[in-house]
Amino acid sequence: MNRRLFALVSLVMALSMVLTACAQPAPAPAATQPPQIIKETVVIKETVAAPEPTALPDRVQIYWYIGLGAGAQKDDIPKEKAFCDKFNASQHEIQLIPVVVDNNYARDNLKAQIAAGNAPDIVGPVGKKGRGFFPGAFVDLMPLINEFKYDLSDVDQKFLDFYKDEGKVVGLPFAIFPSFTYYNKALFDEAKLPYPPEKYGEKYDGREWNMDTVRDLAMKLTVDANGNDATDPAFDPKNIVQYGLEIQWTDARGYATAFGGGALVDDKGNAQVPEHWKAAWEWMYKGMWTDHCIPTQAAVDSDLMGGNPFGSGVVGMAFCHLWFAPCCIPKEKVKEWGIAAMPSYNGTVTAKLHGDTFSIMAGSKHPKEAFKVLSYMLGEGSADLYAIYGGMPARKAQQAAFFEELSKTVAPSKPNWQVALDSIQYFDDPNHEAGLPNYAKADEAILAFGTDLRSTPNLDVAKRIDDLKTALDAIYKEK
Repeated sequence: MNRRLFALVSLVMALSMVLTACAQPAPAPAATQPPQIIKETVVIKETVAAPEPTALPDRVQIYWYIGLGAGAQKDDIPKEKAFCDKFNASQHEIQLIPVVVDNNYARDNLKAQIAAGNAPDIVGPVGKKGRGFFPGAFVDLMPLINEFKYDLSDVDQKFLDFYKDEGKVVGLPFAIFPSFTYYNKALFDEAKLPYPPEKYGEKYDGREWNMDTVRDLAMKLTVDANGNDATDPAFDPKNIVQYGLEIQWTDARGYATAFGGGALVDDKGNAQVPEHWKAAWEWMYKGMWTDHCIPTQAAVDSDLMGGNPFGSGVVGMAFCHLWFAPCCIPKEKVKEWGIAAMPSYNGTVTAKLHGDTFSIMAGSKHPKEAFKVLSYMLGEGSADLYAIYGGMPARKAQQAAFFEELSKTVAPSKPNWQVALDSIQYFDDPNHEAGLPNYAKADEAILAFGTDLRSTPNLDVAKRIDDLKTALDAIYKEK
């Protein structure tokens, strides 16, 4: 497909739904959406095109690919177009053109563009997992950072390390999402239990704040229809109305990271399973099927929770990221919540980290101009992008204003945001979403394993872990 049809890919669902009856695209945009849109549906290799903006002959066109991570939602699109218009009006060298692709199709679409030699210039916002499907596809930014003398003095070095893939800095630190423990104050108050500690290193009711303490606390917060908690011999596990703990909205690697960072591949490309990850999966499985203090998948999907365990108001604690706070805790169901430290395992604390950035593709024909756009995105234009995508700014000077606005969003809850800041130093290295050989297929195997943990009673977890390792080894060796 030529560059002309590549410009401004987006969500013309009224047309694309006819072409993709078996797909599940996002809802149709309003009729007032900007007309410069096309929808790329690689699943059926069809394209629906609408007028594109006129390329300005006196400018370098830089194409910004959106949808591999956040940004393809209907409400985001006019804001992204406005951002591009503002940037284009700020200078006379570059024309920034947004390319918005439904997240359901973005990965395959981008693969097709790369294969055709038609790669966009900038991709983002995108996290480590999104980039992991494209090993070697992004520019090492350090030569450009040095050439343009880009100021990183206000960015913590560990964030630069976090944005390294395969040893290269492929993104400038933008939005970071530390994780911590969310807790429902009403459920703690009802059970007459102290709140979890907000400071790392503090004890909980005289005990070390570790995974053993979390398990015992979660059982006290798990209640059946008769009001018995999970420590009571009379507790009825078939009629649970409240659970103690959820490791919210992550995969099996995310579950395991509560016990420490790790990787499912060694430095020679062979499959491995860290011993502490085996312990984590056994612990979680026991929590679901024996202790009954963690919901199974059936419970998560039930009317009781509706797919959002902590947001349903019937879960006492959840391990999750900062991005969960503004989007997904209905105030009518969770009247007031707080945040607390992540617990330790064998004396080590791990708070897994997510982070979004913007990266330049190795196939860009204009990497220097693309870097100038990146500099604007993370500098003068960053406030506009944070307003669209959220996320804690990596730059220290921008963090106070971010938390001030976030506090307004989550009120009347008054979480101590210092917990989020303190959690950053405990981020997982290697990251739980780091790339793997044959990543797409490996990811499917990991997801299937996680599904088995959450959905299969009487599972031989140790054997299932061995099977996962065997499957991953075969997947890694495929060409």
